[in-house]
Amino acid sequence: MALISKPSIPAVVASIITHNPPVYECLKGRLINYHALAANIKSEVEKKAGKPTTVNTIVVAIMRFSASIREVGGNHEGPLRILKAAHITLASDVVDVTIKTKKSELLPMVKQIAELSASLNEPIHLFQLSNSIKLIADETEYATLIRGSLGKGHIAKETTKLSRLDIHLSSEVELSPEFGLFLTELLYRHGISIHQTYIGEETILILDRDEGPKAYEILREEIDRSRTALAE
Repeated sequence: MALISKPSIPAVVASIITHNPPVYECLKGRLINYHALAANIKSEVEKKAGKPTTVNTIVVAIMRFSASIREVGGNHEGPLRILKAAHITLASDVVDVTIKTKKSELLPMVKQIAELSASLNEPIHLFQLSNSIKLIADETEYATLIRGSLGKGHIAKETTKLSRLDIHLSSEVELSPEFGLFLTELLYRHGISIHQTYIGEETILILDRDEGPKAYEILREEIDRSRTALAE
């Protein structure tokens, strides 16, 4: 079982913007007011980050994200170096579950799921927020082995028919702030929308089930291209 740490405010802001094409295009064209955008997405940022924040903090994150768009647009060398030693795997028929519970019950719930993971063929990925847990698991194993143990009262939302794309990075590479943007921008240009993004040594992308194979091939080609480009 992989326990994924809480996302940072900048990471959440970047995810929200890249998942909203009109806002993303306006930001790229510098046609949007940072403070107005920050105030508009504040509640969503707090919900996804699992902690309170301020409009000013979000404004700073938007400014840095806007600057990174311009940097990535002109220079892919950093992300390419990260991808050079990467390996990717694709899992289809994945479910994304939101579990709501009291703060005092979070740790027991995580331990309960950890005990279940020992009997599963596919790993469970957990994303812990302040009063909820995001659980990513194989759809069949979730339905037959996991769901019944959670209690229906704890399950707030279930999204099925998804794919999970795992990008296993070398422990020797240094992640740059632009890497997540590079991935979302790359897939965005090919018409692929990402439901969830978890950036780290094991980067996880959650997509629609039908778009998983296409995203896999795009990233496979980009990894091959990075190895060729950096070898020259």
